[in-house]
Amino acid sequence: MPVSYTNVLEGTMLRHESPTVDHILTHLCSKGLYGDVAEWCEMRNDCVFVVTCPDCGEMFTLDEDEYDALVRISHEEPRACGILPLV
Repeated sequence: MPVSYTNVLEGTMLRHESPTVDHILTHLCSKGLYGDVAEWCEMRNDCVFVVTCPDCGEMFTLDEDEYDALVRISHEEPRACGILPLV
């Protein structure tokens, strides 16, 4: 069972499986923003997801499990921040 990390943001309790997910969502929600997402892949098909804050340009790198968790958490509860899934 994954370790759960907890963060309090504006009176809302957020629970994440990863400190990376926690950090990204806290960063974006503190500004009320949705991050820009890109998938970067090497020739050997090793892929990572990169979330960029549209306000300050800070970039966060996620593996596939962290990306899936961030998409899920961004849409579990109504909030005006997080990421939208890649289409």
